[in-house]
Amino acid sequence: MGRFLLCLAIGCALLAYILNPSVPDGIEERWKYRLVAASFKLYHLVGVAYSVFTSGDQSANVAIATQAAVCLALDHVSTEHEGPGVIRTRGNFNGTRVYIYQPPQSSDEHLPGFIYFHGGGLSMGTALSFDGIARKISSRLNALVVNVDYDNTPKNKFPGPIRQAFAAVKWFLLHAREYGVDPRRIAVGGDSAGGYLSATVSHLVHDDKTLPELKLQILIYPWTQCLDFHFPSYQKYTKEFEVGEGIVCREGMVMFCALHAWGSARPEVFDRMMTNSHVGPSFKKSALYQQTLAHGLLPDAYRNSSYYEGPSPSDQGDEEFWKTAKEIFLDPRFTPHFRKNMSGLPSAYVMTAGFDTLRDEGYLYAQQLKKAGVDVTLVHYEKAWHGAHWISPTFRFSIGDRMHDDFIEFTKQRL
Repeated sequence: MGRFLLCLAIGCALLAYILNPSVPDGIEERWKYRLVAASFKLYHLVGVAYSVFTSGDQSANVAIATQAAVCLALDHVSTEHEGPGVIRTRGNFNGTRVYIYQPPQSSDEHLPGFIYFHGGGLSMGTALSFDGIARKISSRLNALVVNVDYDNTPKNKFPGPIRQAFAAVKWFLLHAREYGVDPRRIAVGGDSAGGYLSATVSHLVHDDKTLPELKLQILIYPWTQCLDFHFPSYQKYTKEFEVGEGIVCREGMVMFCALHAWGSARPEVFDRMMTNSHVGPSFKKSALYQQTLAHGLLPDAYRNSSYYEGPSPSDQGDEEFWKTAKEIFLDPRFTPHFRKNMSGLPSAYVMTAGFDTLRDEGYLYAQQLKKAGVDVTLVHYEKAWHGAHWISPTFRFSIGDRMHDDFIEFTKQRL
């Protein structure tokens, strides 16, 4: 009886922990958000439990188990209602798995094309987890959609996802007419890590003179840097959510970045990144850093005194560690902000959210594009949270529907 009561108490405590996530004031449809946040806590607990009983790199084991939990929960959800009549087939574009969505309306003219990269920190979910979004884009735009199923970290670390993404896009651009698509009317887009892939692929396509230019890049709360985990948006998120909670907390983003860079998030590396000590003081003081990632480049409203304590000290950092890491971090394929010349890149639609650690880097990247003469539409949703766009086909959120409607209408007008 004693063991039973102990197990019951532990079970009740875990259930209470999972079902009681922090929900800051300002988030709409709070009870539904609570369910989403609780499911993410459950996925993470599954990952942690799995890592305890397996050998090897614990951070990698957590990521792998969390991947499995997310895929099991989401990859088999029926989303055909999001795009009635849309036909999905599987394909392989130059070694990269893809899902192809053909719209129901036929036309004698070539269709527009949309290449989608899913989010998930490059370590969670698959293209099928975003099946509803792909179907909706295909149906609403009457476009052929390519949903790219790149391999996740930790097994596929940098530059693996970039190589796969570019290989798929290049193949499609060269064979678009075979699918009835006009190669001059192709957009690339994605959310979070998918926004990062979309931005980087836009660079690579522009640099490859054998390819037609992309028409648009749609960057939905994009992840664009791994150098500063103390932006005002990170500080705001930490104040509004409990430590380790929310969809993209500081701890989670540090893990995603480390897994992308090295395929591992060793404790000593994780601790450095949590305090921005993985970047050397010499680079923090450099012109490149100050011109691209300085907090002073952000609007005054983003540095609210109720949560903002200033940037991490510029003289704080491990210079020796930075010497071993900077080759990765300074690569524009890893940090799109560091591309030397952004002029000539495709028109961009950049979406940011108020409850999101990535708000500030999305804003800064949009400003860099604007400064280079790129046509940029920056849309901010103050009451939106990271993931609202993606989760909306599964859990219906009005803010997610508005985000969908806005970017699809923009794309329809431009594509």
